[in-house]
Amino acid sequence: MLKTRIFTALVGIPILLSALYLGGLVWQLLVFLLVTVALGEYLSMVRFKVGHVLYLPAYLLTYLLLLGPLWTEDLKSTLGLGLFVLIVALLLRYPDLQLDDFALSLAGAIYCGFTLSFALIMREAGQPWLYLLLALLLTWSSDVGGYAFGRLWGRNKLAPALSPSKTWEGALGAVIFSISTAMLFGLALSQLALVWWQAALIGFVASLAAQIGDLWESSIKRWAGVKDAGRILPGHGGVLDRFDSLMLVLPVMYYGLKLLGQG
Repeated sequence: MLKTRIFTALVGIPILLSALYLGGLVWQLLVFLLVTVALGEYLSMVRFKVGHVLYLPAYLLTYLLLLGPLWTEDLKSTLGLGLFVLIVALLLRYPDLQLDDFALSLAGAIYCGFTLSFALIMREAGQPWLYLLLALLLTWSSDVGGYAFGRLWGRNKLAPALSPSKTWEGALGAVIFSISTAMLFGLALSQLALVWWQAALIGFVASLAAQIGDLWESSIKRWAGVKDAGRILPGHGGVLDRFDSLMLVLPVMYYGLKLLGQG
């Protein structure tokens, strides 16, 4: 299993970083593909649990939330149009579909479309692509730190009902690795204009977001009664299993950088 995970990472990471560096349509298409697969995995879990979902309206709302910020900064109009589509779809199929179907579809669109829209905003809407690279590195370093500390010193369970293997020691390691990565990144790339305390703060908050994102996806899988969200990435499961942490890191970093005057 570990060898498969490493092989998938060795293939996937260069593709991801190359698309990020190239930007433009290449990056947009990759993010669009990731969102499409991620939402499909989410809806499959929902269908496994409740038996039916609003596929077409969920995808329409997701794409509006994903691509809307590239056309307009007015999130209210984008979300409002998407909500209208969901409501009409619900009414047309009532009583076969009811309020819980609406809520689950809306949650999936926000979870996949809104969070990953920041992968486009941060790359294409004025922020240096290096900030998005930093988001990736902090997510990965948090994951590596959590795994290493958890394996070496993990004793106290963090959230046994959601993820029995996670420990407080692993959570601490995740924070330490993420802060260290952020500070080294800030020192190595002076053009980012991050002072040491800003880098440390970004690393700390990003690690918290990454760990919360991982636990959130675990809660969805527990609710649905599935082990993995998908099987598209050998050794990792699905897109949601691999990108769950990044999905929360992106908006947290975006607004955090703005508060620090870096956005």
